[in-house]
Amino acid sequence: MSRTAKLTVEDLIDFFRGSIVPPSENHVGAEYEIFCLNKESFTRLGYDGSPGIKKILEFLLGQSGGRPIKEADKIVGLEHEDFTISIEPGGQLEASFSPCRAIRELAEKLSNYRKLLKEAESLGVIFIAFGVDPINPFEAVPWMPKKRYQIMRRYWAKKPGLSLYMMKQTAAIQVSIDYNSEEDAIRKLRNAIILSNALTPFCGNSSIYDATYRYTNNFRKQFWCGTDKERSGIPAGCAKPIGSFVDYVDYALNIPIIFLYRDGRYHELAERVTFRQFLTEGYHGFFPVLKDWLLHLNTIFSLVRFNNTTLEIRPFDSNRPEMLLAIAALVKGLFYNNRLYNPLISPGELAEKAREGLPEEDRIYLDPLKLLLREGETCGDRAYRIFRQRGGITSLIDWLKIG
Repeated sequence: MSRTAKLTVEDLIDFFRGSIVPPSENHVGAEYEIFCLNKESFTRLGYDGSPGIKKILEFLLGQSGGRPIKEADKIVGLEHEDFTISIEPGGQLEASFSPCRAIRELAEKLSNYRKLLKEAESLGVIFIAFGVDPINPFEAVPWMPKKRYQIMRRYWAKKPGLSLYMMKQTAAIQVSIDYNSEEDAIRKLRNAIILSNALTPFCGNSSIYDATYRYTNNFRKQFWCGTDKERSGIPAGCAKPIGSFVDYVDYALNIPIIFLYRDGRYHELAERVTFRQFLTEGYHGFFPVLKDWLLHLNTIFSLVRFNNTTLEIRPFDSNRPEMLLAIAALVKGLFYNNRLYNPLISPGELAEKAREGLPEEDRIYLDPLKLLLREGETCGDRAYRIFRQRGGITSLIDWLKIG
């Protein structure tokens, strides 16, 4: 982009304003990350090999009739009318489901996805949903051959913390929601921060790591707390709460860029450059366009973030399919209203407030949460109980299978 057509801060703010939709257009989107394991050894899979991630993607492509996503002639995902499948740094699969008005629609799309995964088990693989890999150590997990992951790996290898563990050893659920005004967007963002202390343990499902109980139902949080402090945790921190689109843009402008994407490939930066610097000075002949801003927003890994045209709620461990639907229903019921929540709200109160905020047809999807409340345990507690009482890792893996 030439300097005469320079992107401005106001353009970045206007992007968020342009993403506002009327309440009649409210949807819920979900992203679902899972681990792929060898059926016999429970080891993670490399890209090549048999079985391997490449063969899984080719199989899913053939069975679904979707469209391949390629990078340097390698298949790295596929597009289906109901979902997009992509690979995460350690070979985790992420399914991004197209936005739904009713949770029933998400349930149908999830069912179609699970049928494909069940068929893919014929390759000698299984798929499990847990917040962390419960058995394989970091060093044993192969990296995937995507250029952006190679750059991110080098970027974080120079920084302290557990960012590389986050990349390979975790799996999550993210739920995306729309906003109907700037005030509504900021209220939802604040509610996500306020409720994170309740939602994270309530939906925790990562109590076992390296075949060992970790004395928490949410061990994934340990990795995220050790991830790049500039782009994770609470957006802008506690010292300066975000109160407007201007505040969020100001926060994101101060975060360094990890890479740029031009001419069909990723470009690694040789030095630290914040998006604010890129906006004002450019970088080695490159000048920002709106797509650079959207790519940058996608490399912010806070508890809640503006991502593309929605607000993404992110504190959830990966979980069993019925819990994915329960979490989507929970978010829909809690966030599509005008409430501002109390930070001390209890899990039982969360579930009741969500039920009140849902139409009748969606309330049934909260039943798995009601069962947990009645039994007085979380999903992570249940996983530990199965691990301890039913024979260790083999029983746990069998419980976590989603095919």
